Order: sequence, then structure tokens, then C-alpha cells
Amino acid sequence: MGLYTNQKWLIFRTKILAIDNEQCVECGRSPLDGVVLQVHHKRYIKNRKPWEYSFDDCETLCKGCHAREHGEIRPAHGWNYDGESDLGELSGSCELCGTSIRYVHYISHEHWEPMEVGTDCCGNLIGTEEASDARKKFARLRRFLLPSRWVISVDSEKTVFKNFSVEVLRNGKSNFYIKVNGKKGQKKFSNCAKAKEHAFNAIDSEEMTRYFQKFS
Repeated sequence: MGLYTNQKWLIFRTKILAIDNEQCVECGRSPLDGVVLQVHHKRYIKNRKPWEYSFDDCETLCKGCHAREHGEIRPAHGWNYDGESDLGELSGSCELCGTSIRYVHYISHEHWEPMEVGTDCCGNLIGTEEASDARKKFARLRRFLLPSRWVISVDSEKTVFKNFSVEVLRNGKSNFYIKVNGKKGQKKFSNCAKAKEHAFNAIDSEEMTRYFQKFS
């Protein structure tokens, strides 16, 4: 039996797709848009089987974005805008999608040949990085909030994220505090979910790293 037909892999793959809401974290498309979803390993560890990775080491990508991640097809980001022309009528053709266009936008990339594309494709290539980053951050937050990654007791919930020991403490019915690497914060939260999200944002943005560096 091959690794990618093994039942353990199929179960692991299903979990990753569910975490990412059955959508590509790069372009946001799903099977409803006609794409094939795959699980991408962000890093590879020698002798580790595909299903023996942490959820944080994997993400859902469509087949196209997965191929792009491995440098096999045209890059989706890093394009430069070089100008435009008005042909006066739909006499041009977008080199990306093939549709007829009037307005030709000239774009270039250090790792690809220059292209002449329409307005929509230009917007997708020039302006998707911010949206893509937001989708990826949301996927990381979903993984962080998974109940299975937290050790839950009566008055606290604990986990480890990016080498930080994170603990959410309950103080009364509606007061929650965060403790990171043994250091308790002063800010209080009305519920556990808000405390967890605050901890995630502080660590994911590296604000927490900079905070602890002050004491090192």
C-alpha cells in the first residue's frame, strides 16, 4: 500500500481539509469552483510519514496553488505593474485567461516572462497578496483554536504554540487571563475564546517574541 493510499493518511487529509473549511488557503477556492484540493506539507522531516506531522505543518491548497508553491507554474505574487494601453475596442487577448480585452495591462516578474493581461487578471496578480495573507492567518487561527490541541482543566486551558507555553486562566465566571511562558498578563477578557485569540495574535505577529526579548 502506498503512503498516500494508506488509511491513516486519508484520515489525516480529511482533518486538514476540514480545518481549512474545504478551501484553498492561498486563493480561497473550493471544489464548488471546480478545483482539486490537496494537502501541502510546509516542511519535510526525514523518515516521518505524511500523516505524522502537526496540523500547523500542513495546509490546504488547490492543485494549481500547490504546483505554484513548488515552483512548477506561473507565480501568483511578486508581479510589478508596468503600465497600460487602451485599444479602443475588444481587440486584445489576455495572456492569462484568454478573454478578449480592450484595456491591456503590462506586468512583469523577476522569475517569469512579462505578460499582457486584462483588468481582472491584473488585479488578481497584483492585488491578491493581502487577501491571501489574511486567509492564511485565519487558517492558522482555526488550528490554534482546535479543542484537540488544548489541555483543558476546571480553571485553565493550556497549549504550546510556536515554542510558547500558553495558558488561559479563569478567575470567576467572566474573567479570563493569559499566561505565557509562566508570565501572567494584566489584561482580562470576558470569555476564553477572546483570550485565546488575543494570545494567538500576539504570538503570530511576533509581538510576544519582541516582548520576551526585552528580558533576555
